[in-house]
Amino acid sequence: MSDSLRPRTTAAKTALGSAPGQTRLDTAAAARPLGTTGSVLPELAEAPVRERKWWLHPAFIVSMSLTVLALLGAATWFIISALTDDSVRVSGVTVSDDAGNAHLDWSGPDAAYELFAVHGDGEIVDLSQLVRGTEAWIPAAAGLYDDDTCFVVRPASVGGDVSLDASTLDGQRGQSACVADLAE
Repeated sequence: MSDSLRPRTTAAKTALGSAPGQTRLDTAAAARPLGTTGSVLPELAEAPVRERKWWLHPAFIVSMSLTVLALLGAATWFIISALTDDSVRVSGVTVSDDAGNAHLDWSGPDAAYELFAVHGDGEIVDLSQLVRGTEAWIPAAAGLYDDDTCFVVRPASVGGDVSLDASTLDGQRGQSACVADLAE
């Protein structure tokens, strides 16, 4: 029989649980004494406090939300105030003849203006594309006006019907001038 197949004999008999690596049970071993010689459970250490990222802190989230809301509110206020700006008022509209063409000139701040030609038969033609700052040149060859045409100038932010009525024009912060006034 080879050495690897022979049973090993040990000098001291050990019981289960009394020595590490024990491979068999032995009932002759002494029982463990009862007592509080060791701790059954390991002592728990406090878990380390995990630092919160700065962008996840509630104060940062609230302050960023309020900042975004304030910026949106300011942008909305600026847009609404620009669209409903009542400080833009047309004054001193004059029509002059320059080499057979009509030249309209008026006073007012640097803003967008609308220009309408109101013909004697009531037809209204939008000529706003001809406005450059606070003046407009209307070529006679285009046939956009006659001797009975009046021009209405008003801020582009004003809506409503085009009228030659003085009170309506005053409410729209605009003015009118007629080609017939030029001939006089």
